[in-house]
Amino acid sequence: MRDTLLGLDIGGTKTELCLVRLPAGRSVTGYELLGSRRIPTEPHSGLESFLRRVSTQIDRLFEEQGLERKSIRAIGIGVPGALHPLSGVLSQSSIPFLSGLPLKAVFETALPEMGPVVLDNDANCFALAEARLGAGAEWADQNGVRQEDLCMLGVTLGTGVGGGIIMNGRLIRGKRGGAGEIGHSTLFPSGRPCYCRKLGCAEQYLSGGGFEQSYFARTSGQERLSAREIFRRLDEANPFALATFESYREDLTTFLSNVSNILDPHVIVLGGGLSTQDRLYTGLEERLKEACFLTENPPSILKHRIGDSAGMIGAALLAHETEEE
Repeated sequence: MRDTLLGLDIGGTKTELCLVRLPAGRSVTGYELLGSRRIPTEPHSGLESFLRRVSTQIDRLFEEQGLERKSIRAIGIGVPGALHPLSGVLSQSSIPFLSGLPLKAVFETALPEMGPVVLDNDANCFALAEARLGAGAEWADQNGVRQEDLCMLGVTLGTGVGGGIIMNGRLIRGKRGGAGEIGHSTLFPSGRPCYCRKLGCAEQYLSGGGFEQSYFARTSGQERLSAREIFRRLDEANPFALATFESYREDLTTFLSNVSNILDPHVIVLGGGLSTQDRLYTGLEERLKEACFLTENPPSILKHRIGDSAGMIGAALLAHETEEE
């Protein structure tokens, strides 16, 4: 028997939905992605408008697959911010209309007849997908490490910087759901201001916007480009782009060495738009080896395997594993 689950990955820019079939039981070595949809989140549109648009896309997915709502076993949803494990209330989110609400009840009311709703941080969903089905799973298989022993850190380098921690095969959430908020660790004391009210957060340097700000500063405020345009300049050996990228890699090494010293993972899997740049990985493990306290056998640093779908597939996995427990 196979289970059909609905996964939602809600981000500050876009929301992705998917229908996934997974094997029954704890094994998730294979999965079938039945269909997916993507819509703009429009974070200032309001909750009712968002839920209405999500529900419409779900109905279209069902129609395409010839499914009914009652055929869905459970719904997994990844959200940006810290989700309290007991109250289910989201805090410090980039989406104003989701903050401060009991989201489980909100979504179960808005999406009836589809089984229970399970929510978690979006970076946790990314990490879960890569640990069970992606780069982390592949590394564990190649190195003879069992899933129940795997220690992995998933790091998203995109609109923000997020983290998902897998320790001995299990997601670590913390008492308030704030474990893994590594983007708000201090990289530069007295550095750039962050929306969290601190200064010098890693997110302000290692996110896409942080990378763009670094380039802008390096050109003395003369040229503001998108990350995509900066990488195009990098291909052209533009000196400002080269210097900005090299500085980014140095900051990333410092950041990863700090979290490695705390967590000591087998592997670090990078996701998000900046992680797609293959040149980012050149010599990165060697740099990390020199920067870490334990210099022997440092964590492997891998690009994600599942790609943009990792968040929504991880959300479906979340529902699957919660139901199986």
